[in-house]
Amino acid sequence: AEFGVWPFSARRVGMAGLSPAAVSGGNGIALKAHASAGKAPWCTGVAARCGRLDRQSGFSRTRRAFLHEAVAEPKSEIMNRARDQILGTIRKSLAAGEPRTLKRLEELRSRIQHSRPQVQPEFDDDLLSRFCQKHVAVHGTYDRISVEQIESAVVKHLAGMGLDAQWHLGSGPLLDATQWTDSVFVYRKAADKDTKVALSEAVAAVAETGTLVVCSGPTVPLSQNYLPDDHLIVVDSRRIVRHMEDAWTMLRATGAAAARAVNLITGPSKTGDIEQTIQYGAHGPRRLHVLIVEQAKT
Repeated sequence: AEFGVWPFSARRVGMAGLSPAAVSGGNGIALKAHASAGKAPWCTGVAARCGRLDRQSGFSRTRRAFLHEAVAEPKSEIMNRARDQILGTIRKSLAAGEPRTLKRLEELRSRIQHSRPQVQPEFDDDLLSRFCQKHVAVHGTYDRISVEQIESAVVKHLAGMGLDAQWHLGSGPLLDATQWTDSVFVYRKAADKDTKVALSEAVAAVAETGTLVVCSGPTVPLSQNYLPDDHLIVVDSRRIVRHMEDAWTMLRATGAAAARAVNLITGPSKTGDIEQTIQYGAHGPRRLHVLIVEQAKT
């Protein structure tokens, strides 16, 4: 068979012992072995492109590999080997190159327990007022309600947006204790691309930045934080802390830090990447409304 690769002229190619199937030369070039090529006793010279083929000549009956491994090896085997290398690197980094002995784990716990924050902003505002101020600054909205008003506050907010009284429901002490009436419809499942509204409960809130801390769990799917256009989050006013470090201290104390994922939500999703113009809903909900429950019952 013949092939031409610019600036090389067409050459004759013999593939020892190969069937007349197409053999990839890489970069979109196909070399096709002639049926009689395996019987040819002469030496062939191949102009290799990008080092994918042998540059040296070889006899058609030779036992040496005529093609480089990257060409001759099946693509599935190459992919499997690359996958194993990637996963092996990840496992090594997770282990930090050290065995997870009891002594090592105790050192890590001690480091966390005795860590001290370096720099923290000072403010004299009460935590609730500070959180509301920071939340509004990042284009969020909020209502301050009592625990008995959770359902009515959600319905009122949705009605103001022209939305029906139905939503995907998360979980938490306040939401689990709420007795929903027949006038609303709740979905206790993960959100999908058609979900309009989700109602979640925050584990904590940070007055320093107006951030809400939401942890995943069996009844708290992460999809509710990203897929709906409108996200409503309930938070107990007593769980508003001063600084971000205080939120992590609370999570560790309650065991919530062991969640598979901890989401820090500061305002609705927005980006200014497109012509320096703020666009909402780029990577998550377009609107974020917080229901701050004051004097919540335990």
